[in-house]
Amino acid sequence: MLPLDSPRWHALETAKGPASHVPGLLRQLREHPEDESLWWGELWKALYHPGSIFSGAYAAIPHVVEVALAHPGPVTRQECALVVGIIALEGPADAVPEEFRADYRTAIAHARRLALEELRGATPRLTTHLHLLMALAGLSGWKRLGYQIDGLAADQLETKCPKCGIPLVLLPEDEGMSVSAEPNAAFKPAARRLPVTPAPERTVPSDDGAGPREQLLALSLHAGHARAATWLRCLGGTASCPACAETFSLEDPGDSSR
Repeated sequence: MLPLDSPRWHALETAKGPASHVPGLLRQLREHPEDESLWWGELWKALYHPGSIFSGAYAAIPHVVEVALAHPGPVTRQECALVVGIIALEGPADAVPEEFRADYRTAIAHARRLALEELRGATPRLTTHLHLLMALAGLSGWKRLGYQIDGLAADQLETKCPKCGIPLVLLPEDEGMSVSAEPNAAFKPAARRLPVTPAPERTVPSDDGAGPREQLLALSLHAGHARAATWLRCLGGTASCPACAETFSLEDPGDSSR
């Protein structure tokens, strides 16, 4: 790992300019790892900007994970999985500078294990469960699925009809999912919606031999999050375009979800 007293930090970039201040923020995190505000305060603002991950973040991530491994408290473990998972999801794998690549990959593997352990434990809040699923997807390299789950947590995710190309939104509901062609349909009770047909219910293996969606579905079932499991089944199902009536698979490569 890049030592915290290395002058190399001054040449690295963050969302707010040079990474000179990042070692001090990491030291604060080491001293108070269970302080949630330190995870999502100035350190997060330095490491992350929507759509952009900077070189300073790739140097900092191994230190962030080291904090969670050294101080495995409930806040530390969960926040580490989320912080590193979001950066892994947003950051292109080929953008990691060569000098940090080995340490970064090792940190990602540790963070993935933390995310799995958190998901296999008690996460009573559905939103927290979805965010951990998103993080695990990012840490596993399942970017498209990660962005889909991010959309579930935000109450709608964008796609488009593979035939007519019209933008569509998928809307998670209490008993399943629907599709609409109306913008911001989540905020329009009168918007026309068509039900999504979920993938068939079956026994889902939870080991790495299963596909990405099936692995996350198994974790949701194990954690007792039936709604999340239903939504994941819907992401493996089919929808009909409200504009042209084309029926298409939500797992089809033509889907425009990020």
